Amino acid sequence: MVERFVTLCRRNPVVVDAVLAALLLYVAVTWTLEGKVPRAEQTHALVAAVLIAMPVVLRRTHPIPAAVAAAVIAAVAQLFFPGVGAAILLPALVMGYSAIAYGPRWAGSAAFVLIFAGAVIQPSISLLTSTVDPPGPWALPLVYGVPLLIALLVWLFGSLRRAAVRRTEQLRERARLLEDSRRQEVRIELLAERSRISREVHDVVAHSLSGIIAQADGGQFAAQRDPQKAVDVLAGIATTGREALADVRGLLEMLRDSGVDDGADDEAGRPQPGTDDIAALVEQVRSGGLPVGLAVTGTPRPVGGGSGLTAYRVVQEALTNVLKHAGPATPTRVGLEWTDDELTVRVRDEGARGPVPRPPRGGHGLVGMRERAALHGGSVETGPHPDGGWAVRLRLPLRGER
Repeated sequence: MVERFVTLCRRNPVVVDAVLAALLLYVAVTWTLEGKVPRAEQTHALVAAVLIAMPVVLRRTHPIPAAVAAAVIAAVAQLFFPGVGAAILLPALVMGYSAIAYGPRWAGSAAFVLIFAGAVIQPSISLLTSTVDPPGPWALPLVYGVPLLIALLVWLFGSLRRAAVRRTEQLRERARLLEDSRRQEVRIELLAERSRISREVHDVVAHSLSGIIAQADGGQFAAQRDPQKAVDVLAGIATTGREALADVRGLLEMLRDSGVDDGADDEAGRPQPGTDDIAALVEQVRSGGLPVGLAVTGTPRPVGGGSGLTAYRVVQEALTNVLKHAGPATPTRVGLEWTDDELTVRVRDEGARGPVPRPPRGGHGLVGMRERAALHGGSVETGPHPDGGWAVRLRLPLRGER
């Protein structure tokens, strides 16, 4: 209940300050009627109390205009009705405190000067114009010391409140910035996840469809000359389609469950392909009609799931591009070069007779290969080979993979 009450007060500062203004007016009226204001000035004191209590309602929402209005009312009352000081004392101090706490920095000095001046002007005039008795030794300290002490206290409390308000605002701003930063991080993670899934779908679908199309084209000719060969081609098409369907289902499961690509098994329970599966990939493409060979130099060894998947996908994308852009009859070579600290993957097709081949346009395969390699500290180079055809070279560091 206390927390709700505090929250309600913070959300309705004008209502709270209106209650405060009513309390100050009640005190001023009580002091006036109890005799702290001369009887001849009581009417003026009541009017001044009502007028100076009104700006208190806006002391936090509009601190400077409210403080100026209160200062003008207090100055007029002091000049024309010297005996009304008790009726306007508390509202004037509250408005000075509010100007220091909620106003700009310069308002602190101005409020201090006005409070001190308003407190000493009338006693000073009375002290200087008094002809009854000479002032005693404690007259000047009382006339100037007490107002100075009051002004200092008001300034001190107002400054402390100002510091607390500024700290609260800074904490709120920091919380807002942290929330914005968190949302930005989530947005970046979502974009990265979308990009990763896009690469996976592209690699799976593009490679599978290219292989199916190549096998179907070969199966048309095989059906006329060797029916048994056509049956084998159809079986290869079915196998490729099933594998692609399983890969797509696994990607959809990862998307549904917000999985993270860490190179481990997917949500369907199947292990992600790696360097050990490149030979099977080459054989699958070869069975589809592309004359492709595989050469391995050095000593193969297990690598991390992310690096192994990158090598596999680069070979897959490169062979898919050969089928799409060079043709299913283009001789192609795949090479894996293992060293102590690096794996180099080379895919090169001899190309068709004619002009120098150009890079494929309109797709995201090359961009996807480079992004995959960069995620694991590697690089991909693509371009025409000096002896003809198109070449792709992937370099992956193997530090820490032993």
